[in-house]
Amino acid sequence: MRIVTLVENTKLENSTLQERFGLGFYIECGKRKILFDNGPDDAFKHNAEALNINIADVDAYILSHAHYDHGGGLKEFLAINSKAKIYLLCEANGKYYSTPGNAPYKYIGLDHETITENITRFHFFFDNITLFDFVHLYKVERKGGFVPVSNSLLYKNTMGAYEHDDFQHELVLAITENNRNVIFTGCAHSGIINMIETVRLHMPNTPISAVIGGFHLLNTATKQLAERKETVISLAQTLLKRNIPKIYTGHCTGEEGFSILKEQLGDKIEKLYTGSEIRLS
Repeated sequence: MRIVTLVENTKLENSTLQERFGLGFYIECGKRKILFDNGPDDAFKHNAEALNINIADVDAYILSHAHYDHGGGLKEFLAINSKAKIYLLCEANGKYYSTPGNAPYKYIGLDHETITENITRFHFFFDNITLFDFVHLYKVERKGGFVPVSNSLLYKNTMGAYEHDDFQHELVLAITENNRNVIFTGCAHSGIINMIETVRLHMPNTPISAVIGGFHLLNTATKQLAERKETVISLAQTLLKRNIPKIYTGHCTGEEGFSILKEQLGDKIEKLYTGSEIRLS
């Protein structure tokens, strides 16, 4: 399996790629090419071209959740790719907002005009589905563990009323290769451990070889660590107990959050950046 980070908050010092606050992965598994999120705008297009990745060849686009920093490039994707379906939970078609403290609500959801104009390209689903026999999309079922504290700044609007976002629009992706699972998250608003446990619940006999994505330890308004250091250490210790060989994280995990995780997880964890490439066999 080949995973290329098309969009992330950071890049290497001498890189000519475009970094953005967001996340998007290009994934090759067997003969299939998959896009998992594509960041906030068209930066993914420029980066793909620079990395010799043809977005027109993508077979499926999977959207982790309904925030613009993951699905803001949908319109550009549809203009480039004429064949791939876009897979997302039904709740992702809702209205989502953020507010830093007492500030007005800021819309951070998807572009509904793009969805309406291209509705036949979108595959909305209520529950778990499998694509190509090895790509599994799950709603997060276990929510008793760690949940990011900064979720408190995020809202949904239903029938004109604002209420805290319950992240029913967020999925976890598991790709099975060589009888092992690689788990992908967008921001893990539902809690990274809950997402791991969801995959284990549905495929208890398939070991997890890697977890890749954001863990949302960051306060996106202040760009500072949102969690107490002790909470992040505890999260790292819980991850260690899951015996997952490799963890790759970035974006909403934040620099300080990653540093604390690194202190606990050592070589098991690596940082994502725009243009980073992972090869798993």
